[in-house]
Amino acid sequence: MRCWRISRGSVSEHLIAIGGDDTLSYADKLNGRGVKIIAIPKTMDNDVRNTEYCIGFSTAITRASDAIQRQRTTVGSHERIGIFRVFGRDAGFTALYTAYATSIRCAIPEYKVNLDKLIQLLLDDKHRNPSNYALIVLSEGAEWEGYKVQEFGEPDAYGHRRKASVAEAFADEIKRRTGEETIVSDLTYDLRSGDPDFIDKLVALTFGNMAYDAILEGKTGLMSALVEGRYDLVPIPDAKLGPRKLDVASAYNTERYRPLYSNKRGLPIFLNRAF
Repeated sequence: MRCWRISRGSVSEHLIAIGGDDTLSYADKLNGRGVKIIAIPKTMDNDVRNTEYCIGFSTAITRASDAIQRQRTTVGSHERIGIFRVFGRDAGFTALYTAYATSIRCAIPEYKVNLDKLIQLLLDDKHRNPSNYALIVLSEGAEWEGYKVQEFGEPDAYGHRRKASVAEAFADEIKRRTGEETIVSDLTYDLRSGDPDFIDKLVALTFGNMAYDAILEGKTGLMSALVEGRYDLVPIPDAKLGPRKLDVASAYNTERYRPLYSNKRGLPIFLNRAF
């Protein structure tokens, strides 16, 4: 969080909380205690409630898509199954939108896949591909029936422990069940490095100026947001509700373990709704 002091006739002190659902849960608590506060959603997980978009999401998808496209030649030349892990502890926005942009399969925390079925789909993809390879992207919190992601280490300030790699666990299952070789790539922290893309620069600058304008107007308890594709100020999310989740019915094909591409007419630009 960063503290701003704005002076216009009289002195007004506000906090601007910038972050994901953990950071903004504290913003909600401070707001409840009467602290003057404005929030800005920033997480590549894109799972903050009351907004369709969080700063960092577009850059994460751009980087993940580029990395996967670059590695197609390596995975193909070795004739293997490529498994990519991205962030997404509680929600599958990053994995699903990466899969949407690269036309590959994905697994998300909101839906437990059937392991045998998923492996068979990947084997079918591989055998139908002239280059004899297949690709899948997994959220770090993705699970399959009968499997729960293992955690280790000391909890962080928000009570979260590190998650063992679901990609490595999935690769082990493929090897054990089919004998097929895999290539595992953990893209998590790489997505956080470097300069933001144009969309993130545009949204970040706009969210920041909206927050500044709100402070000058004496407002508090609000968050910069995109709602129905339009910039708006909304209430800081209720921490008790937890992170926002994907709507599986409209976004995820549970038979093919792919994003749904149909029935998008009328949706906001980022294909999801804030509420």
